[in-house]
Amino acid sequence: MSREKWVLEIYRPQTGANVPISTHEFQSLASLRIAIVGRAFIVREPTHVTAADRTTLLDLRAQGFNISIA
Repeated sequence: MSREKWVLEIYRPQTGANVPISTHEFQSLASLRIAIVGRAFIVREPTHVTAADRTTLLDLRAQGFNISIA
């Protein structure tokens, strides 16, 4: 099954468990960016991701956002 939205999973690092405590879906990369300021995240890309979208995520990481791309 393909994803049509950006998926953001929130983990609690203090627990050491690799289980998300919350999952959020976003229609656009811009809306996801607003939600991640000051937090650490794993981002799962949708199936329709473009090269520009991927570059934007890498740029966010370079700007100091704590983002892992799955």
